[in-house]
Amino acid sequence: MSQERVIVVSPRKSGTHLVQNLMAALGYGIYGEPVPPESGRAAVSLRERQELAERFLHADELEALDVREDTKEFVRRTDQLLIQLGWIWQTRLAARNVSNVDLIRPEIDFELRMSEDAWIRPFWQTAPRLCWIFHSLNIWRMDQKFLNEWTTRQEPAVVLNHRDPRDALVSMANFFSGRSGIAFRRFPESAVFQPILADLPDMESRITYMLTDPSIPLLHDYESAVSWYHHPQVCKVAFEELAGPEGGGSRARQVAAVERVAAWVGADVDPEVVVGELFDCKAFTFHKGQIGAWREVFTARHSALFNARFGHLTDTFGYA
Repeated sequence: MSQERVIVVSPRKSGTHLVQNLMAALGYGIYGEPVPPESGRAAVSLRERQELAERFLHADELEALDVREDTKEFVRRTDQLLIQLGWIWQTRLAARNVSNVDLIRPEIDFELRMSEDAWIRPFWQTAPRLCWIFHSLNIWRMDQKFLNEWTTRQEPAVVLNHRDPRDALVSMANFFSGRSGIAFRRFPESAVFQPILADLPDMESRITYMLTDPSIPLLHDYESAVSWYHHPQVCKVAFEELAGPEGGGSRARQVAAVERVAAWVGADVDPEVVVGELFDCKAFTFHKGQIGAWREVFTARHSALFNARFGHLTDTFGYA
């Protein structure tokens, strides 16, 4: 049976654009950490919007909504409802504030009054056909009602996307030091790390810094993913599988990975067709997207620093 809702855990710079393109190709709208591709914009019908309004809005707000009287206003206000529900679930799942939308667009606020039980309603009552993508989910801080729901209902489907953490670190250094880090306005990346790394003279010094600043998010993101990696109710898929020939991998592994994820979420697709939609060099966070790129920039000192601080991650995720 096709899963209406999917959660993808993808540690920062794990090639998230590949897995989000995959989920969009499987028919899901994208919500969460990455900027969704046009094909991944959520499509929620008027009927589904009405159901969400009835579940989550205060009675006074619901009474003021009438899709027949003013459809455009109805869509605008239910779009705001979707934003507010996203914020609620970011908090309940102990995910970081993924878009800092309140800083970037201060005109957006909790303008709609929510029902008294909006913060305790189950995840299965959120909008259908959505894939929620997060860089980290803390199992100890998240709402335990979600874990109970996931255990008893066997939904939503959960997918873990991972990558060689050495490649993730190099990709992170490129992103933080480039202009896209500013354009995205993700804090503290753009406020703190971008100026620091951009001020350093070369990639060697940037990698050295990344390996010595304890605030760099790589360790947190990957360590929070360890439990998901070992859980039998989580589908694991690696960047190295999804990258395909364009990223230095193989077509056979790419097709097999797509087939495995599609089966996990119950999507009926032709993997041979889907793989052609994955590798997107125009993606906002894309740099090179190559397997083993760390070998081109790591010095012997970098390898020693990485092994001392992050070596357990390469062992855990099978990259030793």
